[in-house]
Amino acid sequence: MATAQVFATTYPEQSCKDMQRWHNWFDAFVANPANPVMGVTPKDVIWKRGKIQLYHYHPQTERVSAVPYFIVPWLGISRPSVLDLLPGQSMIEFLVKRGHDVYMLDWGVVAAEDRHLGFDELVGTIIPKAIDRVLEYAGARELTLNGICLGGVMSLTYLALNPDAPVKNFVSIVTPVDFNQGGLLKVWIGNDTFPSDLLVEHYGGVPPGLMGVGFKMLRPTNDIAALSGLWFNLDRRDYMPSYKAMHHWANDFVGMPGRFFSQLAKGLYGQNKLLKGEFRVKGCRVDLRNIHQPLLAIAASHDNIVPPLAAQGLMHAVSSPDKEYLEVRGGHISVFSGRQAHAVMWPKLDAWVTERTTVRQAATALYTA
Repeated sequence: MATAQVFATTYPEQSCKDMQRWHNWFDAFVANPANPVMGVTPKDVIWKRGKIQLYHYHPQTERVSAVPYFIVPWLGISRPSVLDLLPGQSMIEFLVKRGHDVYMLDWGVVAAEDRHLGFDELVGTIIPKAIDRVLEYAGARELTLNGICLGGVMSLTYLALNPDAPVKNFVSIVTPVDFNQGGLLKVWIGNDTFPSDLLVEHYGGVPPGLMGVGFKMLRPTNDIAALSGLWFNLDRRDYMPSYKAMHHWANDFVGMPGRFFSQLAKGLYGQNKLLKGEFRVKGCRVDLRNIHQPLLAIAASHDNIVPPLAAQGLMHAVSSPDKEYLEVRGGHISVFSGRQAHAVMWPKLDAWVTERTTVRQAATALYTA
């Protein structure tokens, strides 16, 4: 006790800081242990198919364009709520406040009854119906399609199979295309010895627990790094909600349908069929050269799930004359939901889409008149 009093007398400023740090910790994790409310950007459900929902986010300023912005997130693994994590840390909130008319698919919680859900239904039925509903609701003829991670794989598969799709622009964020460059995931599930069929037969897919173990094994020190970040930011009261929200999201894993996982593991990671032009959906060959829309492909420099080379493969596979590749410093999630996203990726996304849905649109209208 005496030692503590001597320290406080000798180093009063440091003592005050330490007291504030422990007060912040106690307040956030003992007195108020509940997680902050996430996904608060106002929205409506405008379409449903089983557990799948289509959201429309309420406009918060004058729209910059009549072209709606449609997000197709990944299927399984985790929830898309990280795209609307907290106020000020939300890609969706940022886009809405910049005047974009934003829509997003939510696949819901995958369970054993979804074992037969695969590319045929996802790309052949669900995504087209969702696009039709977005266009109908927005009163538009075209939209900007934004696929993220495996949502990007489904989106570009849809575009390749539908060259005349009502899609004006395509944005691909951390989307694997060259699966031979898939890092550890390629080594693990792209290996002939990986028991994907046995896994699907026994569980109907990849259960959440196994999904969590697999992704934590990709980078075993992530949890320690997160705790380290918490320790060094305990003096920042505003850091606590961010940590709690991200920690909750990062540990809330979602399963993956058996059919989809089997196609992903054997056809894409195992044989790289998508890039080779050998992947088939409903008997039709997926030819990425059919994609001609303006393309923005974004990768993360330190992505251990979709390494930059895996994402960069899209640039050489499509026929788009207007295409741009952007590699942003960060990891797989932080590239669109981290501290630097609001300063780098989000403004770039806003500027790129706005240029192609307002300036060019106005020029076309003037020329037509």
